Amino acid sequence: MVRSVEEPFVVWCGRMAENVETQLTQSAPRRAVTLRVVLRTIMVLSWFAAYLTILTLILGPFLWVWCRLFDNQRRIVRKLVRMFYRQGMRGYCGKNMQIKEFNWSAISGPCMIIANHQSAIDILLMFQLPPDGRCWSKDWPFHQPLLGWLMSLSGHLRVDQPDIMDRAIDALRQGQSMYVFPEGTRSRSLKLGRFHEGAFLVACKANVPVVPVAIHGSGECMPPGQLAVFDVPLLVEPLGILYPDQTLAHPQRELKRQVRSMISAALARGPNPTGEDKTDNGLPQSPTVVQSSIAEFNTAGENTHG
Repeated sequence: MVRSVEEPFVVWCGRMAENVETQLTQSAPRRAVTLRVVLRTIMVLSWFAAYLTILTLILGPFLWVWCRLFDNQRRIVRKLVRMFYRQGMRGYCGKNMQIKEFNWSAISGPCMIIANHQSAIDILLMFQLPPDGRCWSKDWPFHQPLLGWLMSLSGHLRVDQPDIMDRAIDALRQGQSMYVFPEGTRSRSLKLGRFHEGAFLVACKANVPVVPVAIHGSGECMPPGQLAVFDVPLLVEPLGILYPDQTLAHPQRELKRQVRSMISAALARGPNPTGEDKTDNGLPQSPTVVQSSIAEFNTAGENTHG
């Protein structure tokens, strides 16, 4: 039987159409954009650009010199960035943004903070949390004008670096926490995606605790595939403290399973910005510590199991 030379092309076109249809059906529905949404989007993107310009073009040269001479861990840069965007997010969101109370003093050193990823504003929401830390990011922000330079100046890490694991472990051992989105990219369907194992392996090798965080509402605020900012409630919800169980053959796998399970359950439950988890005596509940036998937290990050 002789096949037409057009047949492979037809088959290829059919497969491409199926892929496009699959992506569309897995994406969240597009939201209607009103004039109010357009004006809000212009305002938010304007202050974002203004802060970025101030931090890079005006303060940038001084910060670069300061880091070269006195602050090779880039703490002052991250502090300024967090201060700018904390105020910006609070000014824009107002009461629509809630940060759930959490006893961070229960962690006596650096930690790995792991959250779900639905929107470009997720890292700005994570900046509302108190720990100073580096972001474990994909490479595309590093290629953007101004933003890429600020990311590098802040000491954030690129996942495409061949020594990313060693860099992350060194940062933790130097006392800097890590902010990680283990899905690797934003969820277009707003459903929790598959978790990659790298961050959990780093946490186990550095022997640091992990704080799962559920971010509610960011995918509705800035939906994937739409350049628009909607006025919706946002909640950043730390869920507890997990410690690597170094007695397991592959502790990172159990850690990944526990973190994903906690975030998935929180997202399924939904946000509760005004309510507090209470104990039987009516007092606020302390952070959940998941593990019956907690491994001793070693601030030097030494892995006793090699």
